[in-house]
Amino acid sequence: MDDYQAVRELLPAPPLSPEVERAGRERLAAAFAHERVRRGRRAARWSAFGLVLAGAAAAAIAIAPTAPPRAPATSGTVAQADGKRFLLVAAESVASMPDEGAWWGRTEVNGRQFHEPGGRYVLRESESVETWIPADPEGRSWYRQTPQGTKPATPQDEAAWRVDGSPTSWTYDKTSETGHSGAVRAEPGEQSTWSTEDWDFRILTAGKPLTKMSEMPDTPEGLKALFDADDRTTIDTAARLLFFAPVTSETRAAAYRLLASAPGVTTVGQVSDALGRAGQAIEYESGEFAPPNYAGATRTRLVIDPLSGRPLSIETRAVADGLLLTYTAIQDSRWADDNPLKENE
Repeated sequence: MDDYQAVRELLPAPPLSPEVERAGRERLAAAFAHERVRRGRRAARWSAFGLVLAGAAAAAIAIAPTAPPRAPATSGTVAQADGKRFLLVAAESVASMPDEGAWWGRTEVNGRQFHEPGGRYVLRESESVETWIPADPEGRSWYRQTPQGTKPATPQDEAAWRVDGSPTSWTYDKTSETGHSGAVRAEPGEQSTWSTEDWDFRILTAGKPLTKMSEMPDTPEGLKALFDADDRTTIDTAARLLFFAPVTSETRAAAYRLLASAPGVTTVGQVSDALGRAGQAIEYESGEFAPPNYAGATRTRLVIDPLSGRPLSIETRAVADGLLLTYTAIQDSRWADDNPLKENE
């Protein structure tokens, strides 16, 4: 892993507040009400947000496939918006989030899934990572990593694991697509805490290091010009920025709007993410977040809570069978004046 990849994997995502969630719910409800009127009149226009995407981009969103409505998974879940419209709702919600503080902190769960050596069931290996990045570019960044061990991925996999004798370790050879060589063990590893002073990058997008958050554009057009890349790389970079970078709320909203107009992005509908949380999802073809030794084609899924504007998880799935390969799920993120990891050193 190079330094740039390490920075990308350790960058954080946005905070959530009750006020923002309520505002997002009101905007989403208004959008659905407007959409019902639009369908009755058969008019081709956007909702009352005033977020207009011109020309071919608007046409592409209008014809994006829509999954059939599903029953809400939780009392706070709203039915799916047409096409990628929920990304525009999320953009409006996230734009009002606070983005000031001495530290940007988050807790995420990183995981990957793979078949046991005999291919009879799927295992999930995961770890929790807490990150605190200083607003001061001269400050040190702090991390706490807690390996959570390996276990069967689903109840069905657990049943097959029990039939297999409930093993607590599995041995792989060097050709395995899991990326493991040798034994994989069930028990959690030791927790570790450390700090680094390698934040000269501060933000890294499309291979371009920037020195402070205010250097990031706050419009979709500005971000696209900054990335200066093909469609797939642009989508990957927007996803990294949206989920991981400590940018301003307006820049994060611009990333949502960029994804809404990007070709090659399709809607999945309402789903549960890797941690079982309800959200809306989009997918696109990409190998950016796939395991390094995985040879097959993959698709990247972004799961979003449009009511709050909070990104929930990035998931990489195999095209062949839909198997979840890797994921990063954001459990919590916020700006704060204190860093608990530094205080406990």
